[in-house]
Order: sequence, then C-alpha cells, then structure tokens
Amino acid sequence: MTNARALLGWTQGYHTICREERNVAAMLYHLLMHGPNLKAFLDLAGCKLPVVDDQVGVYFEYAFLRDLWNERVRDRPEVGRSLILDMLRPNNADDLARMSVVEFNRFFGAVPQPSRDFIQSPGNWSIDRFAAHVANHAEFLRICRFKWAFNAKPDLVIHVSNDAALCVEAKFKSGEGHYPSKQTEKTEFVRRGLSLQGQTDVQTYILRDLLGLSAEFIFLVEDAQATSVTHRTLTWREVFATLDTSTCPAFMQRWFTRFA
Repeated sequence: MTNARALLGWTQGYHTICREERNVAAMLYHLLMHGPNLKAFLDLAGCKLPVVDDQVGVYFEYAFLRDLWNERVRDRPEVGRSLILDMLRPNNADDLARMSVVEFNRFFGAVPQPSRDFIQSPGNWSIDRFAAHVANHAEFLRICRFKWAFNAKPDLVIHVSNDAALCVEAKFKSGEGHYPSKQTEKTEFVRRGLSLQGQTDVQTYILRDLLGLSAEFIFLVEDAQATSVTHRTLTWREVFATLDTSTCPAFMQRWFTRFA
C-alpha cells in the first residue's frame, strides 16, 4: 500500500525532522534525571535559589494548581468558594458569598454546565459566558488570568525545595504563546481595549502569586534572538553542550547533533 513516506522518498528516522517542542523538552527532562546534569543545568541557568536536597523534584507539564484543587478542594464546596473569593477578591465578593453553589458556578460560566453539588475549578470557567457579568475591564482581566492559571502547564519546573522553583518554558520552532487563543475571546479583549497576556507572564503569576513560591524563570529556545521580556533566555545548543548526554540512546544522540 502506498504511504506518505514512500511517496515523498523519506527513509530517515523521525528524530531527524521532529519539530515537536514537547519532545525535546521531554529529552531534557530525561537528561536532568541522570548524574550531574541537574546541578549543571541549574548552574547554567544562574539559579540562585537554595537547594534542599531531599525536597528536589523535576516535573514535566507542571499542573500544581490543578492537582492541589483536586486534592484539597474537590467535593468541598465551601472550601472552593472561600479559596476563590480570598485569592481573586472580586468586586461582588459579598454577593458571590451568598449565592447557592449552582448560582456561583453559573456566574463564572462553568462548563459543560454549572454543578449544583460542588464549586467547579476555575479551569472550567468560560470567558465567553462570564464576560456578560463582569463590566469592569480590570476585574475581567483578573478573572481571566485566574482561570488560565488553573489550565496552564509550564513545560518543566524544577523544585529546588518545597518553597522554591525554577520554571522552564521550552520552545523549539514556535515563539512565546499568548492568552487568550480562542477567537471569540480575542474579540472580547479587543472590544475592551485589553492587551493579550504573555505565556511567561502567566507563569510568573502562577508560581509567585498563586502558589507563593520563590521562583526564577528560564526561556529555552532554538534561536538566540527569540528572547522573553520577563525570562532569561538560553538556547538548546547551550544546554545540550553543557549536559552529559553520553548514556542517552542512539536516536537521542543523533537528535542532539541538530544543535551542534
């Protein structure tokens, strides 16, 4: 049977053309598990955070807020309501405190439909729906950022202790992402005269403001000219030249030659 590889005359391995940044980020995650690589990477990143050896952890597609909600808030509606009101401090906090569970969820446009039994995670709020209830533009943006924070998953986060972390945003061919991404939500931002929010800015909000961590940030890119306003920038070439890759499988070794 004819296939795309045969039609295009392609006989090489996928690693020679792969453009998926999560794949290269996963390879970095693998390297950080071995030998002196974690310390070498922290040194390359200029990390000044104190390391507590028995609290160190490296996390791929980090979702601390989502998992903390699931562990401590799920099925405890008043805990969820209290957390949201304490951290978000909406202008109508007193009204929200008196609402039933379903009314509270409906105000924020929870999807797929407002629950009558538990407060739904901010990650399930709908910007298209709650926009109608929030006239103040600054508060609207604050609620959007809070929602995004529960869905965002930074590529790699290295906890050097339980209270401090280095956040790595890994890019390959793409540049920094921005919120919102949905067209109807972008239209609402334009209507309100609001600027799109940078991916790295939201990461700073998550780690420092919502999780209360001492945090440093790295923007990891292929092209040294692709810099971030908020994050120090490193290139994949710098990283792979610094780390020990000698024990990696052959396909990874060949992958790394793309950055030589």
